[in-house]
Amino acid sequence: MRDRNEPVVQFKLEMLDRALPQSDSAVVFGDIWRVDGGYTVECARHCERVTLIDSLETPAWQEERIANPAIDFRKGDFSDPIFMASISEQFDLGVVFDILLHQPPLLGALTQMLALVGERFCVVQPMLEEQAEPGTLIYLPGNAAVESLYPLDTEASDHKLFDVGQVNHSHWIWAMTPSFLTAAMAAEGFDPVFEESLGPLPNPRWQWWGAVYERKRPQSPGHWTNQVSHPGLYTEEW
Repeated sequence: MRDRNEPVVQFKLEMLDRALPQSDSAVVFGDIWRVDGGYTVECARHCERVTLIDSLETPAWQEERIANPAIDFRKGDFSDPIFMASISEQFDLGVVFDILLHQPPLLGALTQMLALVGERFCVVQPMLEEQAEPGTLIYLPGNAAVESLYPLDTEASDHKLFDVGQVNHSHWIWAMTPSFLTAAMAAEGFDPVFEESLGPLPNPRWQWWGAVYERKRPQSPGHWTNQVSHPGLYTEEW
């Protein structure tokens, strides 16, 4: 894991400290790139069972996994419904750090993640400042307001931001406000129990933001995953 004294790392660890108590199991989504599964290992210090789901692995992660029998690893894409349907376990806690920004099928991926989570969901990522309209989600590739929305110091970045021709998991696709994510989580039955901002990114329109959500109610029967189209002749009945 990165330097524990680094402010963003500290912030993520503090959010985990709020989410981990009373959690016997955890699932971590996308914890390999640049951190070699470090937050998964942190969860394993508190939980009896931890699973990391990611499409990547590294030698450092393989060593950690082999050394810790409490850790499991599923290599695959957590936005792939067929892959996610193959995972039958349920976990008390779900952990998502810097992941939702890069998911082309954002709401679908979020729903599939939450299907594995029974109690709490811990999120940390860059968030756009609240806009005039609450619940704002902005699609970044090809956006005409690139200069005002670019979150980092320069455009020469390995995040490969805003390229309309390359919309994939390596790119920063979404700018979302905290109110957007909270509304999306509410639709899944989760409400925030704690949220906090660390401070701005190089572009002050963005902030580091984290939250812990708890499942307060079951998913609504009217949720989009429960709606099935029935092809045929439609007759209005008013």
